[in-house]
Amino acid sequence: MEITLPILLKSKIMQTKDHILEFRVYLEDTDAQGIVYYANYLRYFERGRSEILESLGIPMDQVARPDCRLVVYEARIKFRRPAFLGNKIEVLTSMLRASEYRLIFRQQIRRRGEDEALVSGEVDVVAIDQDGALKELPAIFSPARA
Repeated sequence: MEITLPILLKSKIMQTKDHILEFRVYLEDTDAQGIVYYANYLRYFERGRSEILESLGIPMDQVARPDCRLVVYEARIKFRRPAFLGNKIEVLTSMLRASEYRLIFRQQIRRRGEDEALVSGEVDVVAIDQDGALKELPAIFSPARA
């Protein structure tokens, strides 16, 4: 199941293809019943966002500088089915530069080899300065990089 956003032809838009991060669910990820604790899916999404940026040649230290930090503005998530201890899962992530101020990450978690999403969501990310004020995204997110 592909989660890539529709192609937008505006010159100020940047869009990526899906990035896939694979790993196993460990005991530390689960509750007493061996089911992934719901808050851990947000951690998995964070890993997916970090890895897609690295795959684009954008190191994490470039988006965590005091003068320009990327922070989550809004997260929307749907829990469809649980993942269990020992499952091999994939985090699919695509990124859209929706404006000069906002990135949208569309993300999905599924079991490896399956198409059906366990969890899906969108995370909006913005840039802030050292005082916490909104600022334009860094030039590294220009449409030419897509």
